[in-house]
Amino acid sequence: MIRQADQIWLLAKEEVLLAYHFLVNATGHFSFVWAKGAERPLTDGQTIYMDEEALIRDFAKDQDWPAHALLHMLLHCMFGHPFRRKVQESDLWDKSCDIAVEKVIRDLAREREEQSFLSVSDEVIEALFRIENRTGIMTAEGIYNACIEDPRIREDVERLSPLFFMDDHSLWRNRDVQGRRKVKRGLLLPASGEDETDTEGTETGIADDDPETMIDERAFAKTEEAWRTEARRVQMELDNFQNRFGSRAGRFADQLGTILWEEIDYGEFLRNFGACQETLKISDDAFDIAYYKYGLEIYGNIPLIEPLEFSEEKRIRTFVIAIDTSGSVQGEIVQSFLQKTVDVLRSTGSFTRMVDILLIQCDAEIQTMDRITDMDQLEDLIPGLVLRGFGGTDFRPVFDFVDRQIQEGKMQIPDGLLYFTDGVGAYPDRAPEYKTAFIFNRDDHISPNVPSWAIRAVLSSDSIRMLKQE
Repeated sequence: MIRQADQIWLLAKEEVLLAYHFLVNATGHFSFVWAKGAERPLTDGQTIYMDEEALIRDFAKDQDWPAHALLHMLLHCMFGHPFRRKVQESDLWDKSCDIAVEKVIRDLAREREEQSFLSVSDEVIEALFRIENRTGIMTAEGIYNACIEDPRIREDVERLSPLFFMDDHSLWRNRDVQGRRKVKRGLLLPASGEDETDTEGTETGIADDDPETMIDERAFAKTEEAWRTEARRVQMELDNFQNRFGSRAGRFADQLGTILWEEIDYGEFLRNFGACQETLKISDDAFDIAYYKYGLEIYGNIPLIEPLEFSEEKRIRTFVIAIDTSGSVQGEIVQSFLQKTVDVLRSTGSFTRMVDILLIQCDAEIQTMDRITDMDQLEDLIPGLVLRGFGGTDFRPVFDFVDRQIQEGKMQIPDGLLYFTDGVGAYPDRAPEYKTAFIFNRDDHISPNVPSWAIRAVLSSDSIRMLKQE
């Protein structure tokens, strides 16, 4: 006989799938475990944990609540919220994620008002309206970064956040194995007098020595990729059948770009710009220690073969850094980005001793150009950098300027051009002679379509702030 809690949860799943059948596959990504002591449902992206008594109690208060909670957790996973590797303030991130998800649920509720489980209170509607007016971007990243930058917005979000609290996010934390095991053991304890598994085969607890509690990073990454694939599938279905699902479901598809975006390892990304240069250092690969020792044995302190005093390594000699000043890129963000760029390239020995670096500010035209021949000169320039421009966006003037510099013999073909921008602009009609990368500073994680010859990457404002801490 099916227990009452099981019936409630099955009903919740049916309500979600009846309203939005494009989520059928998504719900299949979850397994389910009854967890004693879980006052709020929680998930790690693989399993939903919930206390039976708490579910029955909440269902008695609001019969729509279980379906709403399931949709809330499902959207968290589809937007990639549990998989964010680095964040400065986890509590603020959690609140921003809840608000972003409830905004989508509100839009879906307006699209299909006949679905009762998506009903949203007037208080929540008013709170969402207030937050959206203050932040502009209603993604988790947009809300979070608006709070970091403006204490008044943060105060609003902190005050209103209890209205959006549906689930526990503690399993989003502690990526290390021991941390994850500790969280689960403290949660998944069988009720007094109960067996580990009930007659229906539903797991109610995990023993301390159970190897299944050892969730490693590889399994977590596999879960993240599964949700990324599912988000891509749902986005495609919504794009193809938007008339069937409505315009607000289309905006839901747009937000799925959050999980489709992949965070880059910025340090590794920069190292790809190196060009092969001969450097004056011992080449360990070409040096045979056996012959060296043999010479010392035969001739005393005279080695038979001297080590080679050069090696080929990837080094950057000529480089262009372009800053788009047309939009909302802030001075602090630009400084953090430039400082990390310099730190990585210096720490890895990526630059030659003599450099030729152009630092260009540009909106629809070139605003300023600084030529750097010494890395210390660039270090001194960054703190006092004043942004100029704030007009339209056109990427072509930078490429035209660099091409003229090459043609006139004023610089060599650069090892790379890095364009830091927050918006969409006009691209050159043809590929330049040098490697080019566009780094998009976008908190909605939506990367504009760039030409096939350009390298594309996205860094959110928070990711750039944290570059200093790595």
